Amino acid sequence: MFMLWFKRQKAEAGHVMSKTDVLKNIIKNIDKKQDDVLEAAMNDLKTGGYLETQEDGFTLVLTEKGAKSL
Repeated sequence: MFMLWFKRQKAEAGHVMSKTDVLKNIIKNIDKKQDDVLEAAMNDLKTGGYLETQEDGFTLVLTEKGAKSL
């Protein structure tokens, strides 16, 4: 979900998905099953080095590795 959003934005390293973007484009559009795995998926992307999270816990930043994977 997150990486698809960045891909659609033609994002490069450093591109930001704001809290508003997360709420409007991800949270609003997921079903119960997806909600159950959302946090795990985000953690996998962070620990894999594809995304970084800002201090607010919602704002996501695409890393160089993440950009290359798009």
